Amino acid sequence: MKIEFNENEKSIEIKDGLKMQYLLIKISLIFTLVNSVLFPVFVLNKKQMEWMGFIWIILGIFSIVMLIYQLLKKSASEKLNLSDISSLTEKQVFGRKRFSLKLKNGKLRDLMEMKNESDIKETKELFKNIGIEID
Repeated sequence: MKIEFNENEKSIEIKDGLKMQYLLIKISLIFTLVNSVLFPVFVLNKKQMEWMGFIWIILGIFSIVMLIYQLLKKSASEKLNLSDISSLTEKQVFGRKRFSLKLKNGKLRDLMEMKNESDIKETKELFKNIGIEID
C-alpha cells in the first residue's frame, strides 16, 4: 500500500486496490441476491420450498443488508481531500490491528495493507505530520 501526500492539492492518494475488491464484493452480493430470488421461484418444487426456500430467503436478506452497508458506510476512494478526513481510527479485530480513515460524511475508508509495525509507524507519522487526528 502506498499513501502519498500531495501538498499542492491538500490531498492524499492511497494505492491499495481496495476499489476493485469492493467492486467484486458488490457484484458477488448482487449475484447472490438475484440467485436468492430466482432459484426458489423457478427451480424448487413445493416440497423443497419449505427448507431450501428458507435458506435462500436468509441469503437474500443477508445480501441486501451487506449491499446497503457497503453503499452507505464504506468508501473506496483513492484520492481524499484533507478536508474530508475526520480522523485515523485503530481497532483490534481478532488480535490484529486494523486502521481506517473516518470521513466527515460518516463513511470509513479502510487501510487494508498495513501488515508490519514499520508500515503502522510510518502511516501514523504521516497523518500526524499533516494534521489529522489519530484515535
